[in-house]
Amino acid sequence: VYLHGPVTLEAGVSVNARCHIDGGNRGIVIGASTRLGPGCYLFAFNHGIDPTMDIKDQPVSSEGITIGQDCWLGASVCVTDGVVIGDHAVIGIGAVVTGNVPEWAIMGGNPARQIGDRRTWASRARGNRANEEEPEGDTIP
Repeated sequence: VYLHGPVTLEAGVSVNARCHIDGGNRGIVIGASTRLGPGCYLFAFNHGIDPTMDIKDQPVSSEGITIGQDCWLGASVCVTDGVVIGDHAVIGIGAVVTGNVPEWAIMGGNPARQIGDRRTWASRARGNRANEEEPEGDTIP
């Protein structure tokens, strides 16, 4: 695990192997009971890309990242500067989060988009449906 810059881990936070958490100047706050899967990348800073300047001379900006309580970021999730992830959200494996995430949202993809809501997902998830046949192939409810 790599930690740099201002980083606040509230009670019960779990950070798995190979996570890279860089708080930039503004910092990262990870809420209580949140879980980060292996290989998550959180970058609370960004580099400029002005075409009139060499990359090495570009300014660096930082807005910070806030992750709410009781969230789960799956393996290899990347969160970019300025993002706020609401309480109880789930971010699927390999997602790239470039915008704010509502409370209870289930997000996936690159860029991440909302694919569900935790409050209703369990009743539709495979293995949680009593007396129903499993559908053919892999489907997202």
